[in-house]
Amino acid sequence: MLFRQILDPATASLSYLLADDSSADAVVIDPLPATALLVRSILQEQGLNLRYVLRTHVHAPDRIECGALCRLPGVCYAVGDFAAAPSAQRRLADGDVVQFGGERLRVMATPGHTPGCVSYLWRDRVFCGDVMEINGCGQAVDETDFGQMYDSVMHRIFALADETLLFPAHDYRGRTVSTIAEERRMNSAFLGRSRDAFVTAMQAWPGNRLHAA
Repeated sequence: MLFRQILDPATASLSYLLADDSSADAVVIDPLPATALLVRSILQEQGLNLRYVLRTHVHAPDRIECGALCRLPGVCYAVGDFAAAPSAQRRLADGDVVQFGGERLRVMATPGHTPGCVSYLWRDRVFCGDVMEINGCGQAVDETDFGQMYDSVMHRIFALADETLLFPAHDYRGRTVSTIAEERRMNSAFLGRSRDAFVTAMQAWPGNRLHAA
């Protein structure tokens, strides 16, 4: 397998490139226009064929188009069922599988940051988008439902195996990977809060993001 984590320093955004060695088929999760050239360079360098551009979420009404990577031959643009992306070629429901070569990604519905948020479970790792951050939660936008965010993290993400590696869509503090066990034990946004307490705290907190300093 091939795995690359790609950081866009200007936005503190993280994208992920995954590939199957035997077929050279690849997928990219949450790529940005600013990193498209780098993704294409890695694909060419490694002799890979991009099969899917996958989004954990999109924001309406902006940033809903797929971008240059989707114009490559043989690429499918896929998003969650309820994502605001009219140009998407495939809609993904909870439990769906994305196959690339001999590799399989399982789709998990994790709404909250936006109604259409999904996470992708691959081998020993999960790509959770903006439903949470390492030792924190995703920042709220107009579409955010705080109760759904809490439910998705507590009942979907935290239900994964302890050793599962957690990769978020943003890194604001130099933390690019964690584990489910560590987040269950130390995540200051969710730890020790009931659903109602979490919603109240999010509504009151400046910027609508809870995290440790």
